[in-house]
Amino acid sequence: MKIALVRKKYTFHGGAEGFSQMLIDQLAREGHEVHIHAISWEGASPAGSVFFHEVPAFTFNSFLRDLTFALSSRPRVAEGNYDIIQSHDKTLFQDIYRAGDGCHIEWLRQRWMRTGIFGRMSILCNPYHWLILGLERSIFRKHRYRKIIAISELVKGNIIEHYHVPEEDIVVIYNGVDLERFHPANRERFRNEVRMQYDIPETARVFLFVGSGFERKGVRYLIEAAELLDSPVTLLIVGKGPDDKYRDIIKKQRVIFCGPQRQIERYYAAADAFVFPTRYEPFGNVHLEALASGLPVITTRNSGASEIIGEGESGFVVPEPEDSAAIADSMRKLLDDALLRTMGSEARKTAEKFTMTRFVREIMRLYSDIMEEKTARKRSGT
Repeated sequence: MKIALVRKKYTFHGGAEGFSQMLIDQLAREGHEVHIHAISWEGASPAGSVFFHEVPAFTFNSFLRDLTFALSSRPRVAEGNYDIIQSHDKTLFQDIYRAGDGCHIEWLRQRWMRTGIFGRMSILCNPYHWLILGLERSIFRKHRYRKIIAISELVKGNIIEHYHVPEEDIVVIYNGVDLERFHPANRERFRNEVRMQYDIPETARVFLFVGSGFERKGVRYLIEAAELLDSPVTLLIVGKGPDDKYRDIIKKQRVIFCGPQRQIERYYAAADAFVFPTRYEPFGNVHLEALASGLPVITTRNSGASEIIGEGESGFVVPEPEDSAAIADSMRKLLDDALLRTMGSEARKTAEKFTMTRFVREIMRLYSDIMEEKTARKRSGT
């Protein structure tokens, strides 16, 4: 099968981009011809059955980048004679739109609820938001798709609520995870090394956060929760974001900002539990990576990944990210060594249900359905 995948760019610290790379690798291993249409793609190899096609775009600001990418990618994928065109970005021509970034309108709603007058004015006056909302409306309301992949029931519900897309147009396919790369056995390989690098004692309880976009993903709420604990803990914050704006709320706990990391599996190995108090997250591959690494996960109801967390079994789900007391209570429970071990074991069992093989099998089933539909329409002349 000749497949086009459309995504603006690949960066090693981007969860959605990293997942796209895993999908590409898996499709290529199964013998499909994969064509990547992007502005840039660090992870793509031009050899074998994977081909990179550069899409020209003006990249000196996000508004022009996203607008010109959407416009430039359309003729290039349209003329490629592909069996399937799958876009992971808000573009204008695709068979499948994978809503990996969720609904921008829902993120703005969540942000609007949590900001003051100046924050709301910033939202209203930012042309980038209007562009993304326009592209989003164009996809959903003008039916620029054959099928939509929602990466969680949360995202499916957002699309139906805001754009009244028929339910039958949306297929929920949860992400998969590399169960070999992210594995509890990594603790023996990397735990001491990473802890020594940051001067963290072996006996310290380490809570990990991984993600870029600290405001949306709740770094402030994590730090506030940790400060409510009587016992000393260490927070490892991995990802791209401004750390100086959080220094004033750090009083008694140790918080280490590590920046983006390529070998992120080492940091899961160094940690004891994972906390992600996000305002809005369509799914978040980091949840699966943490679970696969044997880490209990604390997240919020605003994350699609909360749908796979067994409450009190593989983790905890708090109602709202601002509820620092509830986050702290969940963290406090994980100070118990016996409970931590039990929940870590359950976390790994949960992750084992979400293999990349399962994901690709569901994707290929969808591809086959679309190919059958295309064939039937050709025969009928519609």
